[in-house]
Parts: sequence; structure tokens; C-alpha cells
Amino acid sequence: MKFTSLSVATDYLASLTRHGIHPELSSISKVLSGLGSPQDKFPAIQITGTNGKGSTSVILDAIYRRAGFRTGLFTSPHLLDVRERIRIDGNLVGTDVFLESLESVFRTQEKEGVTLTFFETLTAVSFFVFSRSRIDLAILEVGMGGRWDATSLCVPEVSVLTSLAKDHTEILGDTLDLILQEKAAIGRPGKPFVASLPAESLPEWDRQKSLIGFRPVLRGRDFDGRWNGEAEGGMREFSFSGSAFSGNYRTSLVAEYQIHNLSSALAAVGIGPWPVSGKDIREVLPNLSHPGRWEPIPGMSAFLDGAHNPEAVGHLVRQIRNVRKNVRKVAFLAGFIREKDWRSMVEMLSQAGNSFFLVVPPGTDGVDPSTVASHLTENRPGTECIHGPFKSVCRSAFDWLSGDSDRLLVVTGSLYLVAGVQKWLAGDDSPLPAGERTSVPAPS
Repeated sequence: MKFTSLSVATDYLASLTRHGIHPELSSISKVLSGLGSPQDKFPAIQITGTNGKGSTSVILDAIYRRAGFRTGLFTSPHLLDVRERIRIDGNLVGTDVFLESLESVFRTQEKEGVTLTFFETLTAVSFFVFSRSRIDLAILEVGMGGRWDATSLCVPEVSVLTSLAKDHTEILGDTLDLILQEKAAIGRPGKPFVASLPAESLPEWDRQKSLIGFRPVLRGRDFDGRWNGEAEGGMREFSFSGSAFSGNYRTSLVAEYQIHNLSSALAAVGIGPWPVSGKDIREVLPNLSHPGRWEPIPGMSAFLDGAHNPEAVGHLVRQIRNVRKNVRKVAFLAGFIREKDWRSMVEMLSQAGNSFFLVVPPGTDGVDPSTVASHLTENRPGTECIHGPFKSVCRSAFDWLSGDSDRLLVVTGSLYLVAGVQKWLAGDDSPLPAGERTSVPAPS
């Protein structure tokens, strides 16, 4: 197959969603071997976690670039352009390089007689691009879990676990210990493993340390971070302790939950083999951004936040409470993926606001907004719910926002929804391409 344009490539990748996600690595192992094992040609930091792994990856990439290293960054999902997942030195991979690399992966899988999933394909493309780009290190965000994730075919110098909570339980297991077993599998013997864990998971963590032999670096024991007050002028100060970089810092990532990600990143930098100065860190942190994570919409009292599981929504609700002293009414433009625990999420959101504008996240088989509305009105009497076609509900939500100066609108529930709203605000009517999906039947 010849990939003559980005649209042709995107259509092909969208067709791979039917293959779902499966717990084995034999197919991508064969393809990578056929490509010359590109994943072995650069050192890496691998980052897993229920939440926060994307932000932590972005922070690490910015710090190492500032320190003079040529980086490769692989993250997921993307919002508007599939190339967002693969960056060289902070820049989206060039279209020609992306298409040529995708074609190489496609030809190799045909030769090997296998078919890769959506995520496996893009992981293989990223490894191939990084090997060709002569990077100094790669920062790799795990897609899901760790043990069977395609990124785990690399051998990281540093592993990071940003958080642990229940998500993707149909694949990873329905207890924290089972989920931790899957995520801890990215650790490597003798290599540092930075982790933030709930106290109840520490016995299983110790068991995994004994089994695998990684060197644990634990938040609360070996490092920690805390905010020093509220955000002012788009900046917030925090304290970090636990390495040569202990001290006070200012950052543009002001959301309450970002303290966990900032601390994990600084701990990883402090333990990693790549030299970084305190000056590098201080110059980078005030200039960070991560689209779709408490991202302000310019000129409006509105934020985009792709919280898509109960732990992330809990963090979001705490952030809203921090800023609510400046507003009287809070509403959500929300939509949810069917396989997520959407009931828990909407119940948590309803504690921070009582108006919901409900849609199906574009490009997904999302929960029917009328089902969400019925659940809310039954369990949270007095909640105002508006649902209907995507464009008309978006228009209603932003009309509501403009009706009074003391209102706050938060777009949340799915990063696919965040992407759809971004396109709607820009006047772009083109459809969103599908991303990876699980092969597990979705609950209603």
C-alpha cells in the first residue's frame, strides 16, 4: 500500500481499530525485528500510570530538550493530528518522514504475515522514526498497562509510574494489586523505577521489586512535592524535595493535580543518567503547556480537560473547587466513552456543578447523552441537563457561558470530546478520525 498523503494514512490507521487491543507482543516483535530492531538504537524513559503519564512525559521532554538533548517523544492519544503522537525535539514528525515510516512498517508486517493494531502500528512507526533521527533519548508514554504494551519492547534506563487507580479493569484486572502487577512489569533489573502509589499497594510493590529487581524511588519516601499557595498570573510556585534538585520552582502547569506529575518528572531527572542543571529546570517549568489538561480557552471563562476516569475526575473536581471562589455557577460540556465508569464520573462532577450539556464524543461509540441525563436527574435531583446533536449542544453551552460574567464552563469526560470542541471552536467541520479502541464489549 502506498501512503500518498496524511489523509490516506489516517484512513488506513482508522481501519485498524477493528483489530482492537490484545495482550501479546509477538506480532509487533516480528515487525520490529524485520525493521532492524529500531527500539534498541536509543535509550529511553518509559512512563506508565492510570493518570498523569502524558503530562509527565511532556515535562520530561521539555527539560531534556532545554539541557541540550535531542529527544523523541511518543504520547497518546492525539487530538487533531495523528503526528502529535511522535515528536522530534518538540516538533511534530514531518509528514514525509511519517508516511515513509508508516509504509516501511506496513511492508514489513505484510512480509512477516501479521497485522498490527492501531497502537502497535504507531509504536513501530515511532521507534523507526526515532532510530532514523539519531535522538539522544526517547520518552515513551505507555498506552495501557505495561506488560503487554508495545512500548515495552524497549529497555528503559528509567521507568516511571505516575499514579495507580482502577481503569481498563476488563483488561488489566479489577483490583489495584492486579493493575499494579501489569504496570510494574515495565521495571527493569537494576534500573531506577520512580513511582507514586497509594499506601495499600506498597506490599504488592515490594513483591514486584523482589520479582523484577528494579531500584524503587517512591514518592513520600524518596521524594515529594507540594504547592506553595494558589496560582497568580498564570504561574504557581511549588516545593520539591528528594534529590539534587530540591527547592522551590514556578510553573505554568497550575492545576492541582499537576504537582504529582511535576514531582515525578523531577525525581526521574534526578535519578537518570542524562545530566541536567537546575538552571535548565527553572527556565523550562514556567513555559510548559499540555493541550487538553486544564487548558484555558482564550478569552473565555472555560477550560478543556480530558479527564476520562474517576481518579482524573476527582482531581478535576478539586481543581474546580480551588477556582470556584471566583465564579458562582459551574457547568460541564461532557461526553463519555462506553467502556469507562461514566456513572461514577458524572456523580463526582455533579458535586462541583449542577448544569450539564451532554454529547457523544465525536468519532466514538459513546454513551447516549439521554442515558447520562436520566442517570443524573434520577440520582441528583435539580440537575439541569441539555442533550442533543453535538453542534447544537456546543452552541448552547457557550451561549450559557456568555450569559453571565460569573460562570465557568469545563469541557470534560474524554480527550476525543476535547478534540471535537477544539475543532468546533475553530469552525472546522471535518470529522475526527477514530483512535484505538479496546476489543472488549462495552457496558451500557
